[in-house]
Amino acid sequence: MTPTTTRLARRTGVVLTAAVLSLLAAAPAHAEVPEGWSTPDDVSLLQMLTVIFALPAVLFVVIVGLVLTPALAKGEKLLPTTSTPDQWFGGPDRPAGELESTPPRELGPTGGASGSW
Repeated sequence: MTPTTTRLARRTGVVLTAAVLSLLAAAPAHAEVPEGWSTPDDVSLLQMLTVIFALPAVLFVVIVGLVLTPALAKGEKLLPTTSTPDQWFGGPDRPAGELESTPPRELGPTGGASGSW
């Protein structure tokens, strides 16, 4: 066997072992309801969709409202504005149009990188 085949066989064995162990661990989930317990009513599709989609959506809207309400009450703008000019951090204080231009270098026999041999 080649090392690649050995690695593939080992990985396949690990995945299959994990799948079998998870199925064996889930076996008690198929047990019957114990005697003395009431049998729960079936859940309708509408109830399921409400729990899965509607409740999280309402919770999301409430949280967004609680976060944005103080800013809106102060009159703050929520969207960014472009009123500030572009800034060049660490650059000169004058605008880019005012930067001095350097004259182009004369290309020597070694090319533009000015290398030497």
